[in-house]
Amino acid sequence: MAPSGTFTTTVHPFWSPTPHACAYEVGLANATNALVFIGGLGDGPHTVPYPRAIAKRLEAEPDLSYSVFEFRLTSSFSGFGFARLANDVADISALVEYLRSIGKQRVVLMGHSTGSQDCMEYTSPSHDVEPVEGIILQAPVSDRAAMAQEMGEDKLDAGLKVAKELIDSGRGHERMRPEHLTPSFHNTPISAARWYALAATDGEDNYFDAGLPDHVIKPYWQMIDKPLLILYSGNDEFVPSSVDKDALVRHWQSLCRPGIASELSGTIPGAGHRVEEPDSEKWLVTTVVKFLQSVK
Repeated sequence: MAPSGTFTTTVHPFWSPTPHACAYEVGLANATNALVFIGGLGDGPHTVPYPRAIAKRLEAEPDLSYSVFEFRLTSSFSGFGFARLANDVADISALVEYLRSIGKQRVVLMGHSTGSQDCMEYTSPSHDVEPVEGIILQAPVSDRAAMAQEMGEDKLDAGLKVAKELIDSGRGHERMRPEHLTPSFHNTPISAARWYALAATDGEDNYFDAGLPDHVIKPYWQMIDKPLLILYSGNDEFVPSSVDKDALVRHWQSLCRPGIASELSGTIPGAGHRVEEPDSEKWLVTTVVKFLQSVK
């Protein structure tokens, strides 16, 4: 399990579009490679436990020479309500540039939840970013599907209609009223543009909707030209029960370029969204280490 109680981290101030940015390194001292963890909506450094479990395991694999980095993005904590994936991509690229400047040889991105959308967006040719050696997607769920599960599809679409009207009238920056949001978002300021991006079928965050046709999603997976590991949580509470998670992962693998998607990809047995179950976390950690061993 992830170590409990206090833990030690090395703080790295670095230049980023997000002012006063710092990265937090845990694990093997003087590692030559970096695993960069990117959390989901509402996350920030150290809010998800399993990166520390990965770091602990990597200390026992000194030949791999990886440490784990977390950092604060513009969208961290409650900032996601007004930040876009493009903002996150700029922040991630700034960190990768910094890591290269201090001698890191291999950099692998690991996205959790909406951090997985960040990783997908990072591969888009529309962004000029620092290259990385690999990508891990953990809990790559559809925000739209999770929101529809929480509030009902009719109510979700009614709120999206309000958001679209605000956007079309040049008021996409305005805050959505709580009655148009899912209950879990009532205390988070969120703009009309951001809500539409997260929840609409054609929203810019909608990479992982199981209902999207191949002609829409195949170009996303074809953008990836580095080793890719897809790890879906087997009991993810934010995924409708109608979704066959194993089949979905296999389908995504088939849409990638040949040799890109790792055969280690699959569902994490017994895992909830954040993989806080001890056996599931152990499975995740072991699989991530195996994948890192394959990244050249």
